[in-house]
Amino acid sequence: MMDSLNFSLALFSILVTTFAVFAVYFLFKKTKQCCSLTRLLGEAMDSGGMGKIFFDSKGRISRTNNKAVEFIPDLDLKKGGMKLDEFWDYLFEHAVDCDESLKNTLNKSIETQDNTNPAFREVIEVGDGRLCLVEVKNLHKGGSLFILSDISLDKKREDHVLDLNKSNYRLQKAIESATNGILVSDLKISGNPLVFANKALCEYVGFSMDNLKNWTWDVVLDLVENQDEKANLLQALILGKDADLEISIKRDDGIRHFNIKLSYVTDNNNDPDLLVAIFTETTLLKQKEAEAFQTQKLEALGQLAAGVAHDFNNVLSIIDGFSMMAGKGLDEESNVSQYLKKIQSASKRGAALTKKMLTFSRHKIISREVIDLSSFLEEQKVLLEPLVTASIRFLIRVKGEGIRISASPDSMSQIIMNLVVNARDAMPDGGTLTIELDCCDRSGLPEKIRNQTEEKKFSRLSISDTGVGMDKKTLARVFDPFFSTKPQGKGTGLGMSIVYGLIQEMGGFLDVVSSPGVGTTISMYIPASDAPVTKQASGDIDDPGSLKLKGYTVLVAEDEPDLLLVVCDMLEQMELNVITASNGDEALLKQDEYEGDIDLLLSDVIMPEMNGVKLAELLVSLRPETKVVFMSGYPGSGEMAPVELPEDAIFIPKPVDYDRLARVVYSTIHGQDSDGKSSEQSGEIKSRWVSSSLH
Repeated sequence: MMDSLNFSLALFSILVTTFAVFAVYFLFKKTKQCCSLTRLLGEAMDSGGMGKIFFDSKGRISRTNNKAVEFIPDLDLKKGGMKLDEFWDYLFEHAVDCDESLKNTLNKSIETQDNTNPAFREVIEVGDGRLCLVEVKNLHKGGSLFILSDISLDKKREDHVLDLNKSNYRLQKAIESATNGILVSDLKISGNPLVFANKALCEYVGFSMDNLKNWTWDVVLDLVENQDEKANLLQALILGKDADLEISIKRDDGIRHFNIKLSYVTDNNNDPDLLVAIFTETTLLKQKEAEAFQTQKLEALGQLAAGVAHDFNNVLSIIDGFSMMAGKGLDEESNVSQYLKKIQSASKRGAALTKKMLTFSRHKIISREVIDLSSFLEEQKVLLEPLVTASIRFLIRVKGEGIRISASPDSMSQIIMNLVVNARDAMPDGGTLTIELDCCDRSGLPEKIRNQTEEKKFSRLSISDTGVGMDKKTLARVFDPFFSTKPQGKGTGLGMSIVYGLIQEMGGFLDVVSSPGVGTTISMYIPASDAPVTKQASGDIDDPGSLKLKGYTVLVAEDEPDLLLVVCDMLEQMELNVITASNGDEALLKQDEYEGDIDLLLSDVIMPEMNGVKLAELLVSLRPETKVVFMSGYPGSGEMAPVELPEDAIFIPKPVDYDRLARVVYSTIHGQDSDGKSSEQSGEIKSRWVSSSLH
């Protein structure tokens, strides 16, 4: 019985032991499998570049991988980890603003992921400055999976792309707004097609960006006007070297000149990649160079003319003087006398020519004043009408009133006279000669003039004829000194040169338009003045008290102090500017010191040291424009006259009466007698000094 019991106990013990062994082995196997799965799961979580955090349903971290701890060290479970609410606070505290590049980065990141939409997405900045995209996915059993992706590199790439785009945009805008033309062709494609042209280049040569892809350099070569320039450009393109060239392109508005800089660009392998051509328009520069050359030529010729005229005048004086001496006592009808007269006539013509040469060589206007061109033209009409033949219709048109300029009246008179005579001579068979005056602003100027000035308002004086006109070759030389289209002996060729110089001295410009068989229009653009007219004559000749000569200057020479005071007071009542002198010597000194115009010399005939006639001769030789009136208590001529006055001299007897003085001074200066006629027409008030100022 005992043995049976012992056997049973031993067998039970063996079974228990065997079961225990199997159990231990099974548990060991399972534990090993679990450890292997755990290790595999950990390795799986640490694989890739994403941080992963598991929170259970109670908000506790159940697992986190090394990448997540690398991003956020406080997640390490060894340090206690974080609870879910603490992690939410961390996310919001470290969230970053979403700019354009970050938005683009997130969009690209979403496109590369699956279609599972996360419950939450935020970008945070971790401790080392990296950016992490945090996405939350809810688990089935109430837990949450947080996935952290490093997007720093993607963000940097996107920042670089945006910066590159901005730089390209700015570069594109800069190139488009450049005033220089820019043309680019691709050297890696057969035929080197044009691939880019900016707006300025398209405007220069008439390109259209729509057709650019179909064009090559042949299109540019076809536009070049000059064959030598075309050959130089073609040679530079064939040689494939940087070059600096000049070309001319014919457009509808005329020939336009350009400087081209060719630059060859290579790639990273130093192979030809692009050809860049920079076009700089030099049309205006060439115009200015031509004008500067013309100015320099005129100045040089002016200096030469002045020197020649001075010496030539001396020679002419000798010829004229000896021919006069040789003719004394000869029979006026003899051949010798006639020959001498021809010599004297030729010397006078030479003297007139040298006078023009001296006018041409003058560089400064002695004095300028503000004149009303409208009134000035009316005054000039009396002098111009006799110059025009009966077969020519003569018109003066003035648009507007008060058109004022700052100029010398004598210069303006000479300009108009020259141009009218030229217009008349251009119409031998008759026609129409028109003088037009109006105002224009800067926009109304011809383009070549508009680019040379900043003035805003101009007077425009045009003289037109319907005559023979000029071809382009003649037109190009119209201002050259001594160039004339008139027959030999009919013109000196200095008229237009003088006009050119005088207009330039006024700060004005000339524009000439002419065609053969159509006629010529010469337009003068002179800066307008807002200042009041310098000299104004007003009043009725029949009412001496109303006569005013504001702005005019009179030099009074009288040796009697009280009479000098009385006469000056009378003249000042007429609003004249009065210069006083007690004798002839002082008068010459005063006129030398005075820089403006002296319109009238009112001189006593009998004065100590120098009489009035001698004073008048010397003063008029210095100032040919000055008119002369004599006054004396002695008769002006006859046996009782101590000094014989020149024939037709203007004379006022003493005592001086205001009414008579006012009428004579007004008539002499303003050129009208009591009947309203010019003094030259009436012949009642005339002297050789008055006459000399008109020629």
